[in-house]
Amino acid sequence: MKQCKFNPDEVIFALTSSCNLRCTHCFTNKTPSNLSANDAVKFLEMCRNFPGNTIEKVGFSGGEPFLNVDFLITVIKYALDEGFMFDRIITNGAWWKTQEDLEETLSKIYDAGFDGKIALSWDSYHNQDTEKMILFCMSVIKIFDGNTLEIQSVAEKNNMDGENFCFEKKLELLSSKVNGTISKKINKKTGTGFISIQGENIFIPVFRTPVTYCASDENAFKSRKWFKDDFCKGPGNILFVHPTGNIAPCCGFANENKALFIGKITDSLETILKNADENKMVRLCYEKGLSKGIKLLKKRNIPIPGKTDDPCTFCDFICRELNGREDFYD
Repeated sequence: MKQCKFNPDEVIFALTSSCNLRCTHCFTNKTPSNLSANDAVKFLEMCRNFPGNTIEKVGFSGGEPFLNVDFLITVIKYALDEGFMFDRIITNGAWWKTQEDLEETLSKIYDAGFDGKIALSWDSYHNQDTEKMILFCMSVIKIFDGNTLEIQSVAEKNNMDGENFCFEKKLELLSSKVNGTISKKINKKTGTGFISIQGENIFIPVFRTPVTYCASDENAFKSRKWFKDDFCKGPGNILFVHPTGNIAPCCGFANENKALFIGKITDSLETILKNADENKMVRLCYEKGLSKGIKLLKKRNIPIPGKTDDPCTFCDFICRELNGREDFYD
């Protein structure tokens, strides 16, 4: 058997499925579930002691991770003591009720030793109150520093001109609060690209990304061309631990499919990596190239609705259509 090229260097804990928002573009399973901080610590301990370990980073996702602050504090402290680097905490920034609550919670995370990025998901899909987002951003800068905050934003495909204009006005307001200047490199056709807010000791990157569609969405296969294989270079080589304890090999939204599960948080790392090596869907993504799935579908006369330039959408399509059909990959 050819060795699978899946080689994880990070663990992302989606520590809870709970969230205070209900965004239309969110793919996260809303079934109530929470990870155990004790299980997460044991998992990191196992990773640290595993021979030939390549896992160096820890990140946090959800649901909304700030709804389980005790988990964050426990795991951050352990990861810091064991020499792990931190990636980011992904948040909607709207989980708090009062400014006192906001600053107290952020201070706890800071005091625990977190020195990664606070990644704010802010766009029309989340539909947060602008003043609340400005206060969240200012509080992160106040408690951490001017380089901790980043903004991840999905451009609204069906209302690019109006949505882009409104969002950029919001960024201008934030920029004025930090006495910064804005620079933009945005694709006028898609609304995607990069914006930055810079000031004295301030740098806030803003990533404007295209909306993604699950395979069942009517807009999923309306692209003019197919995606290019990157062997999951973007969202991959990660152990993504779902709130249920299931582990997937990437942070792309298709990781909700059972076809990509490679173990549980209570399994040994040896077992998880062995499962990944034997998982034919994982091997298709990381070794053969996901585009090979197009030929496999056609060979088996499984109709494809159209083309997609998003590999996660196509991955989701294969996982849903095949539903455990192991013979497909042969």
